[in-house]
Amino acid sequence: MQHDDWGVRAERWSGTRSETVRVLDTDVHVLRRDAAPSAPAGAPTQLLVHGLGGSSTNWLEVTTALSELGPVVAPDLPGSGRTEPPRPRASRISNNARFLRTFTRTLGLDRLVVHGNSMGGLIGVLFAGLEPDRVERLVLVDPALPAPLRAARAISRQTLTRFAPFVVPPLGRAVLGAAWRRGTGASLWQETVDFVHGDPERIAPEIAALGVENLEWGRGRPWRLDGFTDAAASIVSAVTIGQRRTRAAIDRVAAPTLLLWGDADRLVGRAVIDGLVDRRPDWDLHVFDGVGHVPQLEAPDGYVEVVTRWLRAGDDAAGIDTVAEAADA
Repeated sequence: MQHDDWGVRAERWSGTRSETVRVLDTDVHVLRRDAAPSAPAGAPTQLLVHGLGGSSTNWLEVTTALSELGPVVAPDLPGSGRTEPPRPRASRISNNARFLRTFTRTLGLDRLVVHGNSMGGLIGVLFAGLEPDRVERLVLVDPALPAPLRAARAISRQTLTRFAPFVVPPLGRAVLGAAWRRGTGASLWQETVDFVHGDPERIAPEIAALGVENLEWGRGRPWRLDGFTDAAASIVSAVTIGQRRTRAAIDRVAAPTLLLWGDADRLVGRAVIDGLVDRRPDWDLHVFDGVGHVPQLEAPDGYVEVVTRWLRAGDDAAGIDTVAEAADA
């Protein structure tokens, strides 16, 4: 799943390329795309941060359009995709935030708009705290952030079943490892897509094929299992026993922030979004109707339209709170 030009997989991805970047002692797989000719001169880089179990390819459907706003860079985080972690626990959330700091400095990226989906949203919040002078704007997409304590009862049984084992990381690794051994890339993808997406039929067949390949490839590499376990355990910690520190990180975000959420999300519930809006009323909110946990794959046109409008509006974007019909995306 590395191509000099991803147009070999789908014409609409033409111009997006795979690169390997050496960051300290780690070879990092990155999807990159140059700024489109029509992009503003000196535009900031759009840094795209994927979610748990995902990879840079989770952003393929929006890289072309986002290049109209500036250069696009999407890394596979350590322990995910094709980036093998250099050491144990490198895949934990706090370590991934520090990784992004080193990664972006290695590439010489001084001006950033950070898009973070799910786990990437949590990492984006921490990264913005580490680099407030370089993160100009932050787009949090169904972010894995804590809900108010009073909302704990609203967590779905499916979500609890999936993530409760990671309270004890060895147990979580054992449960996940057993599922990986029983399944195939195709069966694991189908199980994931049925849970994560509001309407799996909206996922393009090229993306589905990549998802199967990614899972099948990962099943043969123990470091992927370790990376998922470390990341999942640290997310669970960040939204439960460590949520005071996570909320402090949310409070420290200085960059203008757009909060995106699909109202069919089974992982990040409305209570999380309402809690964030109550805590940060200066953040702008956009809700996608009937869309699940990964709007940039289910409703890529709508995603780009909302983000572009918000970025181009600048300080006048306050009050962008709207609902997009999935059919329009």
